[in-house]
Order: sequence, then structure tokens, then C-alpha cells
Amino acid sequence: MSTNAALFLFLAAAVVAIFAFSSIVAWVSTPSQERQSRDRLALLKTLAEHAGEHAKQVLDYLREEEEARARKKEREEKRGWIVGGLIVIAVGIGLGATLAAVAGRGVWTVALIPFLIGCVLLGVGALGYRKEGK
Repeated sequence: MSTNAALFLFLAAAVVAIFAFSSIVAWVSTPSQERQSRDRLALLKTLAEHAGEHAKQVLDYLREEEEARARKKEREEKRGWIVGGLIVIAVGIGLGATLAAVAGRGVWTVALIPFLIGCVLLGVGALGYRKEGK
């Protein structure tokens, strides 16, 4: 068997394994999310039926939990912008170095495109991207 065929079979098996694993992860996590939503709905229904001081405390706790979840999501989104920007900056630098080594000095300006896009992504993440409505 030639080296190219072996490499193709290895990469094909790796792709199939990755997609199989991701489908299993999605299949396993969906019932957990449904169960959490169902339990939360049952809790809110019980609180609506039996209003009182304890119900107010539980609702306050649920609000705090929801706000903490929103802050965590915003923090992760900001980190995603920063990491994405750093990756694209690294691609721009690598492309510039490769083009300078292969084609000469004048071609490296092509690498400014991904480099500047990476700078914009990094700036958006660092300066605090805000969605409309907040």
C-alpha cells in the first residue's frame, strides 16, 4: 500500500471518529438539558401555587443564578473573540513569513489582510463587545 493511500485512510478514519464522538456528545447532553428545564419549570409552578417568603427567596436565588450564567456566557464570548483574534494574527504572521521566504520582499503585504482582521477581532474582544439591547 502506498504512503498516500495509508495517509488518506488514517485521515478518513480520524474524521469519522471525530464526527461520531461529537454526535454522541450531542445525543448525551440533550436529555440533561431537557431534564434541567423540566425541573426548573416544575419548581416555578410549585412556587406559583404556594406563594410566600420562601418562594421569594427561591426566586431571588434563581435570578442570581441566571445573572451569573449570563455573566459567564459573556466572559466566554469575550475570550472567544480574543482567542480568535490571536489565531488570525498568528496566521497573518505565518503567511507573511512564508510569502517573504518563497516569493520575495514585496509579496508580504498580502499577509496584512489576516493580520489586520485578527487585530480587529482582538480589539473587539479586549474593548468589550456589547450586543444591542444591553
